Amino acid sequence: MKTACACRILAFTVLATSIASLAKSPDQADAWSVLNKITHKRSYMIETRDRKCMWGMITEVTADRLTAKVYTSNSSRSPDTVIFPHADVLRVTSGRTVYYSGRSSWSDVSSLHVDGRERLRIVTTDGKTYEVKAPYTISDDSITLRTSGKSTKVSKSDISQVYDIVVKPLTANGEYLAEELGPMIIFDPDLYVYGLHLEQYVSVLLYNASDPEENSPAQCVPK
Repeated sequence: MKTACACRILAFTVLATSIASLAKSPDQADAWSVLNKITHKRSYMIETRDRKCMWGMITEVTADRLTAKVYTSNSSRSPDTVIFPHADVLRVTSGRTVYYSGRSSWSDVSSLHVDGRERLRIVTTDGKTYEVKAPYTISDDSITLRTSGKSTKVSKSDISQVYDIVVKPLTANGEYLAEELGPMIIFDPDLYVYGLHLEQYVSVLLYNASDPEENSPAQCVPK
């Protein structure tokens, strides 16, 4: 009898923990995990909180650090292995695409140029979710969506999170082959999903209302 009771208590505890886990808002640990969902077989720009910019290939991402092979001013021909503490990493990007942001920034949302199959995901404080492509308008206090000839204005005060949903990047070799193959990419056994628009996406958290807002300009921005 005691065993059955203990089992019910354990089951209830596990269920309650699971519900609490699902209900919590995204945090930077969740955002950080995206770096293990994208390929490490290409280079990224890593911007630290002290505004240093380093170009390198990620070799490992754990809960508390990012390790990369980077070229520094002290490097001759071979890259150096650099360990970046999680708390020190501000952004990880490739070109104009952000794959990790270590801050909550309305300015980063405003400066996005969503095109192609990229889109925004807006989560409101009452649990509504909007996934939108251009055209839309972002002001200092709202996002105005335009779909099917209708406009919907979502106030910043009603927004909980904003994500940029982006295509998973190709490896460096895959990117080269994609450019070389052109339309013939659909016949490549590894790259055809990109040619047929069946590629996978990741959700990059750019704004979280529960975190302090920080809108200073990013330093590692491609020209």
